[in-house]
Amino acid sequence: MPGYEIFEKKHLKPYKEDGIVSCDIKIGFLDFLREIKNYAEEIPPLSSFTVVGIEEVLYRIHPDECQTMARAIHTILQRAASTLERKKVQVQITCKDRLMRGESLWLEYRGERLPIDYIFGSTITNDIRGMKVYTAGFNLST
Repeated sequence: MPGYEIFEKKHLKPYKEDGIVSCDIKIGFLDFLREIKNYAEEIPPLSSFTVVGIEEVLYRIHPDECQTMARAIHTILQRAASTLERKKVQVQITCKDRLMRGESLWLEYRGERLPIDYIFGSTITNDIRGMKVYTAGFNLST
């Protein structure tokens, strides 16, 4: 199933010997949003992205505005869903600190609890060789 794979950066090779192989294209989160918002149709089929920096984007937003911004990001991603799915694009979202699942999925970064679930909606937890990988389809259920 195409979609987003969300996991902690420490699970990538070379940080972990049997870790997850990073995708071909490494891109910052804001640059990725700009690409899919403005140029989704120009992304070559079967492209693969490792997206970094989501925690920095959410951390810099005032806590009162974090939920609103996360939902705006959700909308941008959702609008590009059919194009990304049709082109069979692979997207890894890597996070610097801990991803935590409780009632919802959130990212702990610099002592803050960041609402990653508002962006990706319901995720499925997969255990790959002891590494937690959360997946969400490109359509992003809410």
